[in-house]
Amino acid sequence: MVSFTVHPISVFLAFLACTCDSLSAFASKNRWQKAEQVVESMSRANANADIVTYNTLMKAYRQSGEARRAHSLLLLMLGVESYTLSSLSSSSPSLARSLSMLLKHLQQNPVAPDVITFAEAIQACANGGEARLGLRIYDKNVAAKDSSIVIVGAALGCCAKVGDWAKALRIFHASSSAMLQQNAVTVASLVGACAKGSHWQIGLEIVKRAPVINEVAFNNLLAYMGCENNMPSFMADKVMAIMRARGFTPDVRTYRRLVAGFAREREWKRVSELEIKAKDLGLNLGQSAKRCYQLGKQLPTYNYSVP
Repeated sequence: MVSFTVHPISVFLAFLACTCDSLSAFASKNRWQKAEQVVESMSRANANADIVTYNTLMKAYRQSGEARRAHSLLLLMLGVESYTLSSLSSSSPSLARSLSMLLKHLQQNPVAPDVITFAEAIQACANGGEARLGLRIYDKNVAAKDSSIVIVGAALGCCAKVGDWAKALRIFHASSSAMLQQNAVTVASLVGACAKGSHWQIGLEIVKRAPVINEVAFNNLLAYMGCENNMPSFMADKVMAIMRARGFTPDVRTYRRLVAGFAREREWKRVSELEIKAKDLGLNLGQSAKRCYQLGKQLPTYNYSVP
């Protein structure tokens, strides 16, 4: 018989490896409940959660749009003294239980948030319909400090959700002045904020002049074409010309936005032409274009936003 000894530290390291793998899987499947259970099991096993663990949990919140949970976890990690269990009396039983567990865990082993933590929390707010909360997190904890382009991108995403073009421009210019290198994601979010905020002219100048850009920025600019106080549909050809001049080919989302914009202004001939062209290119506009076409006939101005 072969005998062997298992060192306790080996078991501990194996547990941590399995835990990290489990948390990553739960985050990818939007199963934040299971992710919380893994963190709780670590507490029972006297295994301290590190920043990677909390960031993975925050990622699960972000992918599920759990804005309140993400914000609460961030406050706990920041050690906000006023945010104690006594303030959870108005919370749902599920949230109160989760935060009680996390608070106990963080009291035993404090972990400060890092760049990824803030970015995930802000994005969770945007995904959960709490974009203004995400911007408050940015203003209170990040804006006055050394930021990163990841956090800037998350904040600009919140601006795009609510159409706060003025704040988006301030964040963009401030980060550029701080020598942060903008990327296609931040530019696209800035254009989206300008488009939703009815300042499409600014968005148009950005897509013409930005040194880095992708097709998402053009799609964001077209998303509100034909809406009240927004880009008129006769600008579509100019936007498409700029898009092609910058080396991008319109994709299925581009065509969906064009169809929606022309339908809002009841330009059915252009809608029909686009549908035929998309079909010739092998692009399936799906039910969104059909629904847009039908509802556009019923309403004088149809505020329809396609995915």
